[in-house]
Amino acid sequence: MADGTGGPPGDFSQMLGDFSSQADAMVKAAKEGKFAVSEEMGEAYKTALQDYLDSWTKNKINFDNLAHSPELGTSPYTEQVGQHMTMIAAGDGQSAKTQLESLQAVVERAQGAINMAISKYKASDQAGSKDLSNISKEIH
Repeated sequence: MADGTGGPPGDFSQMLGDFSSQADAMVKAAKEGKFAVSEEMGEAYKTALQDYLDSWTKNKINFDNLAHSPELGTSPYTEQVGQHMTMIAAGDGQSAKTQLESLQAVVERAQGAINMAISKYKASDQAGSKDLSNISKEIH
């Protein structure tokens, strides 16, 4: 919120961009088989991400309500304050609501990457088990 418009303090857009690129990297690595995770660990990650999504879904209505200009009075100053509060809540690309909605999409991509990583782990585990079984047959 360096320019005094909407949004949280600091450069949340930059942080969100970092999260987004990390989620994209997770998806890419999972597709390429470079990111694999056990089902137990993957479920723990997914639970944490789902907790965020559930919280956002539950609280989104509050941001929708904040998007309405508060009734502070009719003076030019109170109208200006009301407009500013609306801008911070949901008025532009830097607003809290917009940023949190973007974060929701990032979290959903991360969940997809984790699902893919779980399946890659299972496939790798099964392949390893098959290899060990073949080695065991060769020995005996």
